[in-house]
Amino acid sequence: MALSLNYQTAAEFAARFWARLRDAYARGDKFEFSRLIWWIWNRIQLGDFTSDQVRISFNAAYGRSLNTAQWNSLVTSRFLPAKDRYLAMLAETDL
Repeated sequence: MALSLNYQTAAEFAARFWARLRDAYARGDKFEFSRLIWWIWNRIQLGDFTSDQVRISFNAAYGRSLNTAQWNSLVTSRFLPAKDRYLAMLAETDL
């Protein structure tokens, strides 16, 4: 099911999302950074976004031109470990 946006366009949402991710990284807020990565990963898994849509919005926000192979490498090397780190942080709070 596609994400339903009522008060912003998909491009505005993407710009705000990546700005918030950049801000969390700049502040060194690993929890928020990892939570946002986990959120976008789940949206891809649920079918709200495709990986290509996220890649294209990432490219626009960061002024990059990653192709699919480069994107997959970034996801594997950076995003999935951040997602896993978030899940580990959540598991620690359950103790």
